[in-house]
This record gives sequence, structure tokens and C-alpha cells, in this order.
Amino acid sequence: MNTAHKYMESTQMPSIVAKSLPKTWMTWAVFFFFCASVFGLAMRYFFIGDFPVLEYKNLLHAHSHIALLGWGYLLVTGILVFTFIQNPIRLNIYRKIFLLTVIANLGMMVTFPVQGYGLFSIAFSTFHLLLSYAFTYHFFKDLKNIKSNTGKTLIMLSLVWMVVSTIGLWAIAPIGSILGRLHPLYYLSVQWFLHFQLNGWFVYALLGLLLSFMEKKGYSVQISTPILIALHLSLFLTFALSVAWSNPSNYLLATNAIGVILQAFAYWIILKSAIKYLNHQTNLSKNWINHLLWIGLISLLAKAAIQAALIIPDVANIAFTIRNYVIGFIHLVMLGAITFGLGALALNQNWLVKNLISKIGWITLAFAFVSSEIILLTQGTLLWAKMGFIPQYHLLIFLASALFPLGLIFLLIAQWQASFQKHQLPKFIHKQKNQFKSKNTETMKSTVLMSLGAAMLLMVSCGGGSSENQGSYTPPSAQKEKVADPKGIGEIKNVDLGDGIDEALAQKGKAILDMKCTACYQYDGKRVVGPGFEGVTNRRRAEWIMNMITNVDVMLDEDPVAQKLFEECLTRMPNQNISLDESRQILEYFRKNDFERTGGSDAAMN
Repeated sequence: MNTAHKYMESTQMPSIVAKSLPKTWMTWAVFFFFCASVFGLAMRYFFIGDFPVLEYKNLLHAHSHIALLGWGYLLVTGILVFTFIQNPIRLNIYRKIFLLTVIANLGMMVTFPVQGYGLFSIAFSTFHLLLSYAFTYHFFKDLKNIKSNTGKTLIMLSLVWMVVSTIGLWAIAPIGSILGRLHPLYYLSVQWFLHFQLNGWFVYALLGLLLSFMEKKGYSVQISTPILIALHLSLFLTFALSVAWSNPSNYLLATNAIGVILQAFAYWIILKSAIKYLNHQTNLSKNWINHLLWIGLISLLAKAAIQAALIIPDVANIAFTIRNYVIGFIHLVMLGAITFGLGALALNQNWLVKNLISKIGWITLAFAFVSSEIILLTQGTLLWAKMGFIPQYHLLIFLASALFPLGLIFLLIAQWQASFQKHQLPKFIHKQKNQFKSKNTETMKSTVLMSLGAAMLLMVSCGGGSSENQGSYTPPSAQKEKVADPKGIGEIKNVDLGDGIDEALAQKGKAILDMKCTACYQYDGKRVVGPGFEGVTNRRRAEWIMNMITNVDVMLDEDPVAQKLFEECLTRMPNQNISLDESRQILEYFRKNDFERTGGSDAAMN
């Protein structure tokens, strides 16, 4: 009896962990989603007003890291744990990994907006990376005891792709040291990480969890080996489009075309069963959670359909040169497929709270997602057609983006309300639970305060993230102290500017800039990703400007001025395949823009 009593006491705490952990885990995930949405909203504000406190590129890094590693990562790993892990002792291990992951995300959330890529933001990111390996190790260990099926296979592969994606992160440092940050491989390392995160880790997890959900409901889905091979092969082949972004090639576009066809076929075969199941097993008109699941499935199918259109080379070029399409596509995966697809599964299992407040929050998020996607894709299409901007485009996209934090506030309120509700438990367990919750709350508070305090202390010690304290890098070509040719490097040796401004030529140039450049550059002097266009003809010769536009890869590799600009921006300017005639049109608009804003142009030619 004494042994049994001691055993019962030893298992009280883990059992309480099993009951309280899901909502705690999901609440933190929603919190980081809220923070990422605030960073995204601040980025939108840069285009309609002044934001003197923080830099755009730092907010961009904070937004992307917290969205992927905060919201996305915690949502997926949480659902994986609570779907497959029942042992309270094992859950306690995941609780510890979860708490450390929260600290890593809090560190990134504080340091990235202030210092961008710096010592401490990279340290917190690396800490998160190591924790993801620990999670993968333990989860693979636990999955060995679970019956094999298609859902389990896809989930195991999702973790494999997550680990594979991190190869790109580890490659960044040696590539930067040996080849320099100007080298295309440096950019491709980042794209490798993003590609296998979005299309491997997240999408495979969504497909595997969806099939596992159906299998638990008694609906068995068998996916043949050839379909799985096609799915895996498409994952690698579609990376060719990222390579083509910096190294345009018809062979790469053809490789991507094969990949997107295989991907569309595999997605349809897998999701066809899920759609058939949902049509027969759920009442779409009465269950708002099923609406969310449908948004997720439709978004995933739309992703495959959009990528399938890239078999047309001109469409493929548009896909990675018009920034609105790029952002819309990423949101289609992260906000559409992952957020609504996995969010619906978490709501069905009560890991995310489902009540009236929660419903209002999710409806607001759905409206924010749909409206922002419509605005982004419509604007991208107008730019492709050279028809300019939607009236008040930047204000409209800002207002649509403002709905994201609003909806997430409702979700957080719903989660917090549920955390404080009293549950009817036996007296002894209820007492133990309250003690545990009190201890856990104190631990969480102290953990948050310590991590925030440590992060602030680190930032103060590094001078608030100033460029002097982030370290500097001198590319190999710059180390030779080359004398910069004021005309740049390329086939443009002399430019005849003519008399005055050619208005027709300038308008054609503006249409090209609107389509391919305004996501990273502004016409005034405001820095976004890159410096503002204002005054460029007074700083650079016409030949240099046109060579930079048409011969960007060589300029970044060999021209000291271009390399210095890259060091400031830390974003490699893509090869947009702009012709000589188009570059002359762009130059003419630069001249017109400078004359209107500064009262003069072409000072660098004198």
C-alpha cells in the first residue's frame, strides 16, 4: 500500500503537466504569432509614414524569425506532441524543451529588431536550432512505439526535412568566410533553409497530421510509394527556381517545371482523400472550425496550382521578380495552409480554445488573410501589366495587415480565460494542481523576466545593436583595395543623355521600377531594404547605374562601390534580366525623379 501511495504521489505532477501543457504551449505560440504580426504591421507602416526608432531590415528579420520559429514551429511541434505522446513522463521532457524554446524565441524577439543579425540574435537563433535537434531526437524515439501508417511516415519525413533545412544555416558562416557574403551561394544557403522549411517541414507535417487525424477517426488512407517518391522528388526539383533567382537559366526553369508538375499531382492524390472524407464526415455549413480547415486545404491546393503555372518561363520570371507575388505566396503557405489547416486540427482537439471570443478572432484572421492576399496579388498583377498602383495601395495593405494583431488579441484573450477557469477535480488532485500551477506560473514569470532582462543587458553591452558592434566583413575583392571605375563594370561605356528629360522614356522606366524594385526601394530618400532612389544620378554616373542594373552579378563580385552598398544592405540584389533598353528607361526616370525632388540631376556626370 505504501509503495502504491508513493507511486501515485510521484505521478501527480506529470499527470497535471499532461492536462495543462497543451493550452500553455498553444498560448505561447499564439503570443509569438501576435508579435510577428506587430512586426509585420510596423514594416507596412514604413511605406506610409516615418518610423525613426527601428530599421526596416531589422524588423524584417524579426518578423520572419518569430513567424517561422515562434508561431509556426511551436504550432507544429505542439500538435505533434499532443497527438502522439501520451506518457506523462515523456511529456515532461517536452515541457522542458518547450520552456527553453520560449526563451530562445523571446531572445530573438528582443534582439532582432534592435541589432538585426548580430552576436546575440544569432546566439538565440543557434540556441533554437539546437533545441529543434533535441526535439527531433526525442520525437523519433517516441514514434518507434507507434504503429506505422502514411500519416506517421509523412510526419517523420517532415522532421527529416526540418533538419535538412538547417544545413543552409550552418553553411552560411563558412561560405561567408571563404567565398564572401557577395557570393550567390551565400544567398542560396538562406533560400535552402526557407525552401525546406516551408515546402518540407511545414507542408509535410500538415499532410501527415491531417492523415493521422483521419486515421484516428477510422478513415484509413493509403498513399502508394510512387506518389510519395513523386512528392519527395518535387521538393528537390522545385528548389531550382530559387537557384534561377540569382542565376537565370532555361535548364533551371525546366527542372522547376518538372518539379511543380510532380508536386501538383502528389498534392492532389493525397488531398483528394482528405477532401472526400471532409465532404462525407463533416457539416461544413454548421461548423466554423471546418471552415478554417477548408481554408487551409484550399490554400495548399492553390499553392500547388500557382507553382504549376511556373512551367511557363515568362510566368516563372514574374514569380520571383515581382515582390508582391513572392510575399503573397509565402503567406499562402504560412498563413493559409499552416495557420488555418493546423489551427483547425488544434481547435478540434481543444488545444486551442474554441468559444465565441475565439471564433471572432479566427474570423478576423480569415478576413485579414483573404483581404491581404487579394490586395497583394492584384497589385502584383497590375505591376506585371505596367498599370501602376492601386489607389492608396500602401494604406490599404496596412489596414488589412492591422487585422492580424486584432484577431490574435481575441485569441489570446480566449486562451487566457481558459487558463484561469476552475476544473472540477477530486479534492486532493485539485489541491496538487493548484500548487503546481502556482509554481509553474512563478517559474514562467521568472523565466520570462530573466530572459528579457538578460537580452536587454546584452543589448546594452553591445551598444544597442549599432553597426560598430555587429562586426564587419570585408569581401576578398575589396581587400585588394581596387580603384573603383566611376562607370562601373559592364558593356555600357558611354551614355548620351540628350537635352532635358524624355517623359515617354521616363514613364516606361517607372513602370519597370514599380514592378521589380519598389518592394525594396523607395523613390524618396527613405531606406527600406536598400537606400532610396532620390539623388542617385547626382551620386553615380549614368554608365555605373546602367551597368549595375544589367550586370548586377559581376558588379557585386568586382565593383568596390557596389560591394560597399551590399555591405550596408545585406541583401543581394537579384538579376532581374533587364535589357539595355529597359535600363536606359530606368535611368531616365531616375533623372526625372532627381530633378523633381532635388532641383537637379546628372551632377555625377560633371
